[in-house]
Amino acid sequence: MSDLAEIDKRIGQLEGEAATAINAPVRPEGVNAFLKSLTLARLPIFGCAGFIAFLFLANLWNFAVEGDWPKLRIRSSWPLYGVAKPKPAPWTLEAFLSGETQKAVSANLGRMSPVFPISVRAKNQLVFSAFGGSAAPGVVIGRNGQLYEQFYIDEFCARDGAFDPSRVSAWSLTLHEIQEIAQARGKSFVFLISPSKAARYPEDLPRSATCFAHATAMPEKLAPYRAALNGAGVRYVDGAALIESEKSKQPLPLFPRGGTHWNSVGGALAMREATRAVPNSPLGVLEFTSAPASEASGTDRDLLDLMNLLWPDSHYPTAAIGRAGEKGDCAQTPRLLALGGSFLHQVLAAATLAPCPPQIDYWFYMRTEDNGIELGHYRRARGDASNGERLPATSEELDENLAGADFILLEENESSIATTKQVKHLAEALRRRP
Repeated sequence: MSDLAEIDKRIGQLEGEAATAINAPVRPEGVNAFLKSLTLARLPIFGCAGFIAFLFLANLWNFAVEGDWPKLRIRSSWPLYGVAKPKPAPWTLEAFLSGETQKAVSANLGRMSPVFPISVRAKNQLVFSAFGGSAAPGVVIGRNGQLYEQFYIDEFCARDGAFDPSRVSAWSLTLHEIQEIAQARGKSFVFLISPSKAARYPEDLPRSATCFAHATAMPEKLAPYRAALNGAGVRYVDGAALIESEKSKQPLPLFPRGGTHWNSVGGALAMREATRAVPNSPLGVLEFTSAPASEASGTDRDLLDLMNLLWPDSHYPTAAIGRAGEKGDCAQTPRLLALGGSFLHQVLAAATLAPCPPQIDYWFYMRTEDNGIELGHYRRARGDASNGERLPATSEELDENLAGADFILLEENESSIATTKQVKHLAEALRRRP
């Protein structure tokens, strides 16, 4: 009985305390303190919810404006390099019924997010820092931190010394025809073979390369092409042989660690040889100076940029060039017409240092992601080493450039020699005009 009495007594005390608490006045400071503690505890939840809502609204906004007002899209301040822009989703009934709209929305959803670039860079940095690898498609890391494009490695490792004599003969005869027509019209013409980094610096190829074990003893590819050019009497600059002979003489590598193209010295050496190759060059004969650069920029870091890292290291050996001597006494600004790929960029930048800097029309044959060709036309004013102004790439424009050109520079890279479109396009343009 004593236990039951004790329990009843305890229950009575609790009921009294509860009644007192209910009847007690509520203090405002107590309520505020409770709400404040509750708010602080839930701040992370509110923050995450707000961030998710922002991403949802940002994606919704981007989808709404991408078709008609793409400049109004919310973008990252540090966009990714080498990533194709997402194609706008088609908002038509036909596209919706066919599933094209849903497919485009699904594919673009991640890329449209403002945090997509930083997420990709964070992942790529993790792969690079933790495993020493490249998460960028088509970019591989070789020895001594050298970056290579997989395309050039595959082409180099596939070399077996074989070639098509009929193709090489037809190619050299076409170049001879181009040169003859150009000279008959009072124009200087030079053909340039640009080098491949994989072929000229094979000692640093990655172990994943199929020819890694014998990379420095691969068959010579260019011998039959040189013989054909010599036999046809074509005036040319062999940039591949030039790099091979100069690489041991230069204090810095002629291909920068983080780039797929030759550096400014390599391009200037080629341009110097081009101006020496023609008698009475309209540009004069290029002479230049060079000095180490404090940091890589432009094409000297194009592969490094494609790596899309959070902390890219661009402090590696490369060079900058300058004019040697004074400008020439030029009666008028010469016009240079250049047709070729991306290796011409450094060559044309060096041309701005010639005694008579030219106006440059650069017809740029660019390889796309699907190994197709995209053609661009850029005009650079006298002394302008930038990309210049983009102009229409039409047959009429090419004909006009050709009519006014004083110097024609035609380039092919050794990796795709005798297979590119620029040789055919230039020959057709010359044939169109009487």
